Amino acid sequence: MAEKSMDYVSVSQDYFIGMPQLALGGLSENWLLKECGHQHWLALAKRLDLPTPNFVDQQGRHMYAAFLVVKISYAALHQVTENSRLWIETQLTRVSPSRSYSCHDFYLEEGDMDSVGMARQPIAQVALLSSFVSRSELGNNQSVARGEMAKGDWFACEAASQMMAQHKVGRTLSDVALSVSERPFLYQPCPYADFNGADFLYFAQFQAVIDRAERFFQSDLQALNHTSERNSMALWQTVERTICYYGNINLDDGLEADLYAMPSADQDSSLLSHCGRLYRQSDHALIANVITRKRYLDHSLVRFQEKQAGLKNSTDVGGES
Repeated sequence: MAEKSMDYVSVSQDYFIGMPQLALGGLSENWLLKECGHQHWLALAKRLDLPTPNFVDQQGRHMYAAFLVVKISYAALHQVTENSRLWIETQLTRVSPSRSYSCHDFYLEEGDMDSVGMARQPIAQVALLSSFVSRSELGNNQSVARGEMAKGDWFACEAASQMMAQHKVGRTLSDVALSVSERPFLYQPCPYADFNGADFLYFAQFQAVIDRAERFFQSDLQALNHTSERNSMALWQTVERTICYYGNINLDDGLEADLYAMPSADQDSSLLSHCGRLYRQSDHALIANVITRKRYLDHSLVRFQEKQAGLKNSTDVGGES
């Protein structure tokens, strides 16, 4: 379902939730980002009166709508379970010849599908700011340059301006950030799993790398966040996340992730906040800044591990007596 006005296009989509959309503890954040990126491209094509997202500049060069900023807000991913029904409402507007802004509201549909007036409960909002780009050298993801689409109109958008301001600020590390480790987390992307069909490191995989770094540094991160009473197996689920993108990598280049704790002023032990900085290994260029806020996730897998650890400790103590 699509609706178009002078300054924006609106698209809606419903989903029956199964394993492809789910992760441990609820809706997959990685799927959420990928689907929003897909809907952004589809809505942008509709805005430009194109039958498919095939973007070409005036010189005939193929362009992609690459993301500058992605922001997740008000996330309650734990509320989505197997066989849930999800509804996404997307609105997109062009804010310049090169940039576009979209907002995606996610709702959990409740009640009988045959009933009138099915209730919708909001469970997340995702905003994306993109820019047209193209490679100046085939096969070189470090040769990306901004492109423009002269076709169509564009309009000022305060939300897009705020995201662009965040993009500029994200190049500098926050003064309140506390370094978790002197050594970075190293990650070697897999070309079959981490790159997309446009041959770039997929924008959603930046989130996945930061989650791996978080898990690697979890004990130190929890201590700096005043959550040290949680054990090292504790699970955390995203409530808010902002990713600012500054570059990409070529095939077989690696990533370095530096993590910084950003503890809450009230020392809330149910929250875990951090800043992640992703660097390209080949030249140590900053390619992403990621601000994350998570909430403690009570889960049966953790409770079982805690139980097993308790039994082992009891056995060890008994053996020593």
